Amino acid sequence: MYYEQHELVAALKKATHELDMRARWLGEYQRGFNDCFAFLALYDEYLSGKSRAFDKVDFHWNTTREFVGKLYKAGYIIPSYLEYCGFEIVKNKRPILGDVGFMNGAMISNGSSWVSTNEHNHGVMPYKQMFYYEHDMVIARPTRS
Repeated sequence: MYYEQHELVAALKKATHELDMRARWLGEYQRGFNDCFAFLALYDEYLSGKSRAFDKVDFHWNTTREFVGKLYKAGYIIPSYLEYCGFEIVKNKRPILGDVGFMNGAMISNGSSWVSTNEHNHGVMPYKQMFYYEHDMVIARPTRS
């Protein structure tokens, strides 16, 4: 069962606000605190009440590659990790509002574009236009547990 549109929008707004506040408060980009993965974990937490994203990976890494390596050492790759966190992999690669995408980092669909963080510490910003078919990324849809 999937979340309703108003729940997805509310969770995305809350996660965006939290990440923007973290960026202002910290004043610098810190992986695991105000990066794209922290954004995904906050989004999941605002949707489901508790994010499982924090269970398997400690939040200290220097690059996306290092993060993926930590996932691998914990027995996961991006798709299986997303499934563990309660997301369903989108097989047809057609994203909709609320979907999560991975391509050199995590991003979330706001319905018209992918939004994410960047290393310039500007908070959450549009990352790239969302296309009808996203063939180069892993896409997952949040599901109600």
